[in-house]
Amino acid sequence: MGRHDKNQAEALGRIADAIESTTATRIRDTSREPRNERLPLMARFILFAGTSASADARSRRIRRSYPIRGYVGPNGGGKSLAMVHDVLPSLDAGRTVLSTVRLLDAAGNPHPSYVPFTDFGQLLDAEHCDVLMDEIVGIANSRDGNKLPSPVQNLLVQLRRRDITLSWSAPNWARADKIIREVTQAVTECRGYFPGHAAAAETDSGVRLWAPKRVFKFRTFDTAEFEEWTAGKREKMKPLTAQWFKGPGSRAFASYDTLDSVNMVAGGSDDTCPYCDKKKRVDYCKGHTAAELAELEHAAAPLELVADPQAVEVA
Repeated sequence: MGRHDKNQAEALGRIADAIESTTATRIRDTSREPRNERLPLMARFILFAGTSASADARSRRIRRSYPIRGYVGPNGGGKSLAMVHDVLPSLDAGRTVLSTVRLLDAAGNPHPSYVPFTDFGQLLDAEHCDVLMDEIVGIANSRDGNKLPSPVQNLLVQLRRRDITLSWSAPNWARADKIIREVTQAVTECRGYFPGHAAAAETDSGVRLWAPKRVFKFRTFDTAEFEEWTAGKREKMKPLTAQWFKGPGSRAFASYDTLDSVNMVAGGSDDTCPYCDKKKRVDYCKGHTAAELAELEHAAAPLELVADPQAVEVA
């Protein structure tokens, strides 16, 4: 981007901020509105003129200054996008990124610094890396008994000693495990606007679903300022940084596939093997070979029945 274009983008960004601060009505999510409805002026600025590169770098630098950070928002709100966007400097530096979401290089292949995160044992052995836990409700959910293993809980309060940063995402702040919320230093609220219907995934019947949003807003807050994340407190608090982000054409958009499945992390219960439901032999289960784990995963109940002499006698 030339100097003139950069200055123009910064000027448009300032105009957009002024419009937002002086307009009584907020920008609305138009996912259910007619496609041909005219977009608000600020959205047109962002979609066609882009956003300021310097402002983007500043906002990302502020978020990255918090080693343990969360990203919350509805499906399609851009929380995975923001998380991936913020980890790009680590990938560029060749730093290992242990992630439940697949990270891609410029050619669309798995990035050389990306390591799939599939087992808590990897985290217990990790050091000098970044960790991404996308959709953490499938890993450490506050609403069920799937507690983090005790060694992982202990590690979370000592990440600095291992030179580890942690990023996680969830639909809602309260859905993450309490231990993770207690150690999180900053949380970014993500919202997406103006879906691109032409890029929606098409089903076999020809129906297009889940049109990806094109404009996003990321607002970051210091979690030390509140004990519980509520809408009322959010509205009263001043964010550490607020950023508008244009998705299409950005590097972050091309660095992951939003329709990819997210890895499930094994070893999530506190004292039992997730496959055979028996006492773990170590902090995370090493009591089975890979072949045994595969067999137990698909046929745990029949194996337990055969192993129980009383059950066999009754049968």
